Amino acid sequence: MLSLAHLTFMQAGPLELISLAEAGGFDAVGLRLIDPAPEAAFFPVVTDAGLRRRTKAALEATGLTLLDIEAVWLWPQTQVPKLRPALEAGAELGARNLLVAGNDADRNRMTDRLAELCGMAREYGMGVGFEFIPYTALNSLAFAQEILKAADQPNAGLLIDALHLARSGGSPADIAAIDPALIAYGHLCDAPASSPGLEGLRAEARGARLYPGDGGLPLADFLNALPADKPIALEAPSAAYGHDDSERARRAGAACRAVLASIGRG
Repeated sequence: MLSLAHLTFMQAGPLELISLAEAGGFDAVGLRLIDPAPEAAFFPVVTDAGLRRRTKAALEATGLTLLDIEAVWLWPQTQVPKLRPALEAGAELGARNLLVAGNDADRNRMTDRLAELCGMAREYGMGVGFEFIPYTALNSLAFAQEILKAADQPNAGLLIDALHLARSGGSPADIAAIDPALIAYGHLCDAPASSPGLEGLRAEARGARLYPGDGGLPLADFLNALPADKPIALEAPSAAYGHDDSERARRAGAACRAVLASIGRG
């Protein structure tokens, strides 16, 4: 399954994003329903029943599935019960997964919150993709594994982003050493081989990624290290590809398929 993550076209509403995913030949989309900021405000799909109905109809009309909803960040002040409306909305749309990141220096609290959130997601038939980001408290693949194992939730797995892996000092060999059962899915993008430095990581991740094949990340090794049956989502927000979103979506989809074909997963 090849999905289009919402961050790739963050300015797009859900209906537009679904249209872009169809134009790019993707199989699925991810929708941002929750603001990752500490106050965790909801986006309109959660609060607008009419928009939810139209979004569901668009998914059905295009044949696209909803790989995940995002993004829950586990801050010190996160209150898991308050997130239930977003999970209810996601379940109504057929979401398979909930994307969760960690930004709490208290590892025990982060572990407990993750376990609590996994329990809630399980009520709605969702898995949890637990993502590390090098400029947050949960800053490495190894640390994410530790928290995931401590939480010990059957519906949780690692979400491994090609850029975050590289910028945290990790490599595809680190993925290959993980029990495949601990991996939920992957985020695909490209970037220059050299890092912009710690202070530049957030800006790069949120607006200066490249489409697969346009940078220097070891994407073939990254994809080969991921279990072949796991979904892949393109997360590549960038200002480098012009302003025609439909053309950008087609180019992005073609770039993803080309790199997958290069490793025999065309």
